[in-house]
Amino acid sequence: MLTYVIVFVIAFAGAFVQGITGFGSAMVWMSFFPLVMALPEASALTPALLTVIGIQMTVKLHKHIKWKMSLVPLVVSFISTALGAWIMTFTTTATMQLILGAFLVLVGIYFFATMKKSIKIKPTNLNGGIAGFVAGVFTGLLNIGGPPLAIYYNAATDSPMEYKACIEFNFFIMYGWAALLKLMQGAYTAQTVTYLVPGVIAVLVSGFAGLYFFKKFNKRVVSILVYAMLIIMGCYQLCKGMGLF
Repeated sequence: MLTYVIVFVIAFAGAFVQGITGFGSAMVWMSFFPLVMALPEASALTPALLTVIGIQMTVKLHKHIKWKMSLVPLVVSFISTALGAWIMTFTTTATMQLILGAFLVLVGIYFFATMKKSIKIKPTNLNGGIAGFVAGVFTGLLNIGGPPLAIYYNAATDSPMEYKACIEFNFFIMYGWAALLKLMQGAYTAQTVTYLVPGVIAVLVSGFAGLYFFKKFNKRVVSILVYAMLIIMGCYQLCKGMGLF
């Protein structure tokens, strides 16, 4: 029973982080779920819970989704994920964590430094394709596709709700596909399914709570949260790459 309570708390915390920033739950879950379950179970549970959040937010925010803006990054990311997985065959996880960490920290600092200037990324097929390509590569390398999509949608959309709706829709499709693949690979054991019960309850409750606070934010606050999360995730990857934890 204690394990299920801990799973609930971890799932709630990750979903709340994603609720107020649009991404970041996978970082929380993959950091703490392995403390109470086997790594394969954590790796299977994470995309399943992300799919649940994606469905919840897509249904709730479907009126704000910019469908044309979302489809190009999604399609390209499917293709480039395979490229990321291929790159991982001849490099080390630690090396890629260091590269990704440095990239995220530098990008976060850059956007903070230029906040007084309005950074606008046009929602063109080219820009969407670039965001999807980088997101897919990072997903294939380290299962982290959120940051590139967050950068793109935060700059390309006109309101916080459009940003939230578009990125959650992309996560719903991307991680739904990942969860389906893991299901076909037999990754979901009876024990994993039991963890889904407290996990799903937690993310549904936390999703509504996070969305409630997110609706209170304006574009500037959302930008600050996104850039801060980029730096936090970057530092996290740097620490993991250097073997500090």
